Amino acid sequence: MASNKIALDFDCLYTNIYKAGYGVVLSEPTVAAVSGDGKYEVKSVGSEAKKIIGKTTENTKIVFPVFEGEIVNERVAAKLLNAFLTKTDCLSGLFGLEAVCSVPCGVDANMLNSYSKTLKNAGITKVHYIEAPLLSALGQRIPISDDTPCFVIDMAGGTTNIASLTLDGIIAGVSINYGANKITTDIIDYIAEIYGIQIGILTAEKIKNEIGSLDECDELSTVINGRDIKSGKPRTMVLKANEVIIPIRKYFDKISEIALSILSKLPPEVSAEIRNAGVYISGISSTVYGLEKYYKEKLDMKVNIDPNSKTTVALGGGIAISDSALIKKIAVKID
Repeated sequence: MASNKIALDFDCLYTNIYKAGYGVVLSEPTVAAVSGDGKYEVKSVGSEAKKIIGKTTENTKIVFPVFEGEIVNERVAAKLLNAFLTKTDCLSGLFGLEAVCSVPCGVDANMLNSYSKTLKNAGITKVHYIEAPLLSALGQRIPISDDTPCFVIDMAGGTTNIASLTLDGIIAGVSINYGANKITTDIIDYIAEIYGIQIGILTAEKIKNEIGSLDECDELSTVINGRDIKSGKPRTMVLKANEVIIPIRKYFDKISEIALSILSKLPPEVSAEIRNAGVYISGISSTVYGLEKYYKEKLDMKVNIDPNSKTTVALGGGIAISDSALIKKIAVKID
């Protein structure tokens, strides 16, 4: 039955769930507010839990159970995911729940084991693991086949997956523990060093989302609040996009450097086809203003940015979960 099949993108920033026959039914922060007594009783999850980051007492602890592509707290991760599945009515079927789950490029056995235990405890009975670049390619509906390659950069929250691939698998690729979260921490450090204001995670994300830009001429501005580092008093300032471009660029420069390294090692035939089609980009960080122009100059090729970048991988999983032959072909083989 269609309602017993889902695709899951369990990223450290956002969890996206695609339900067969319905589409993307959930896209919420991968965070839980739990009791501070060590029992990890869940108080709230997702968007509700995110609202209280930085505002909790000792009775409540904020937990991010996924970090840099790895599940670091299986107990909370299972409870969080179960809450999401219950909220979207995915656990109501009589025949169990089957899922396609995105995993980082080059995932190892230990990571798969952690995912398997967590998903089982969340109520998922059967899981197929597929590497994120392949799901990104499917979600973007890139015309690939066994002999038609493409080049994908998926910019997730805790990892960035960069790969040249065909439907036959990954030709050359890597997953690095460097994602959208790094932009947030870089902004926090930069604002503290240059402007003498200590800001929190939510304010840094506001800066990234509202005025994050790769255009030096961008003067879009936002108001930020924080604590003056010297006096300890509350402080407010107006910040322009071009005044925070350095920490924004840091992430994108690193990713382009790695992408160019992979591109330089590809077989000539693969390289020629990729150059003709261009690079395909998805993920939460790909929405930053000016990325297409910036990477066109950096990579010296066409840049295709998916308009559904936040949910691309989940949409690709949605395509896969309804095609058993495709799953058999591209799923990670588990010994």
